[in-house]
Amino acid sequence: MAENQTIDTIIFDVGNVLVDFDWKGYLDSFGFSPEIRDAVALAVFLSPQWNEMDKSLLPDQEYLDLFIRNAPQYEPEIRKVYENCADCIHTRDYAVPFVCKCREHGYRTYILSNYSRCLFYRTEHKMPFRKYMDGELFSFQTGQIKPDPEIYQSLLEKHTIVPRRALFLDDRQENLDTAARLHVRTLLFTSYPQALNDLEKM
Repeated sequence: MAENQTIDTIIFDVGNVLVDFDWKGYLDSFGFSPEIRDAVALAVFLSPQWNEMDKSLLPDQEYLDLFIRNAPQYEPEIRKVYENCADCIHTRDYAVPFVCKCREHGYRTYILSNYSRCLFYRTEHKMPFRKYMDGELFSFQTGQIKPDPEIYQSLLEKHTIVPRRALFLDDRQENLDTAARLHVRTLLFTSYPQALNDLEKM
């Protein structure tokens, strides 16, 4: 990683950057029929309520009730999927070395991630890289979510990060677009080798 005097901070997304969020594989593991699998997917992971849950403005039970309301005929299946949803998160092998490599090169490291309260407390043990961060902001902590600019501002202000000296890694372009409008440099994450290569070029 080439030294870069203009960047002193690297901000990481978590899902599909430092951990796998494999809800499709998780759902397949139940062995549901295609009809039930698709219905549960629509009722839970593909529903507007799933994204809203990242704000965690309601009690966890109320989100479960909303998922069930989306497909009440599959209530038992939805309950089972929700109760074990931590199984859709898997730590990526390179996560800790990646963060440590950035720190070895003098960068401050932070997390900015959409993450629900329910899922966070079930998967804390799957995020060993957190102890190597200088700070973090998960969406459930503020009730704000990417790509809304407010959550970026919350992170920048909380940790006195200078936008033009920061680089944000995320796997979703819409999240990067907001960061760019706030004058944070951005890098679309597609793989660990790609990210390292792009960082060295920068």
